[in-house]
Amino acid sequence: MSTTSGTIKPSAAPLVTWEEQPLLQIRKLVLTFLQGLFEQQTPGCFQWVENLEETEIVITDEAPIKLEVVGVRPAISTVRGTVQWGQTSLDEKQSYNMATEQRTHTDLLRGSLSINCCSRVDLESEYIAWIVANHMWLLRRLLMKFTPVHEIGRGNAIGSPSPAGAIVSGDSEGEWINTVVTIPFFLQVGGKVRPLNVQLLKRIEAKLGVRGFCTSRTETRIPLQGTAAFQGKQKPPLQGQIKGPSIGGKCLDVAFEQSLNTADQES
Repeated sequence: MSTTSGTIKPSAAPLVTWEEQPLLQIRKLVLTFLQGLFEQQTPGCFQWVENLEETEIVITDEAPIKLEVVGVRPAISTVRGTVQWGQTSLDEKQSYNMATEQRTHTDLLRGSLSINCCSRVDLESEYIAWIVANHMWLLRRLLMKFTPVHEIGRGNAIGSPSPAGAIVSGDSEGEWINTVVTIPFFLQVGGKVRPLNVQLLKRIEAKLGVRGFCTSRTETRIPLQGTAAFQGKQKPPLQGQIKGPSIGGKCLDVAFEQSLNTADQES
């Protein structure tokens, strides 16, 4: 049973920010996790070291894998699959600023990462794939702890061992076997949009007042049925009287005034 530390070892290379390229961060995150996982193995059990000449397993994100670099050692290569916006809400709008007309949108990206576990022996390729899929499931909280990754490592899938095909460059005899592990992930992304040359709103003033006045009562009548009543100029009977709104017997009228003040300069 392997042991891992409580944090993911950061890469020595400078990482881009999430705002620039979150998909690249997903690949680097999984690659760093796999390298740290196999680094904890004892010598003789697929131990990974940073020196390419001394490592027992090659872990890279290059595709295809170069045969002259790998040699006879097993190798792991990561390839990102299709990524799609989830459309989790109407227009994916999170907030709207009336003053600047700035919109903030957010959504969940759903995608998958294919991890190719290659070896010259099919059982060895399948064994490495099991280690990868099982530990991605058990330790997935490490991947989400300090990153905006919403979900990863659940619903993993392990394919059947098959010829590596174009995964290993230079394998003309078809000796390499590849077992693909599919890792689904969900990543929350967002952005802000602000139109140019928009006249900024400086102030909104609203006044609500109540003033009293007298309202005349209006009589309503029900017309009689038939034309004879109208020819005889008979008045229909009174139904009732409509009264205006009142407080304490005084009729009231509600007045609402609103004004908008905008800035003189345009953004």
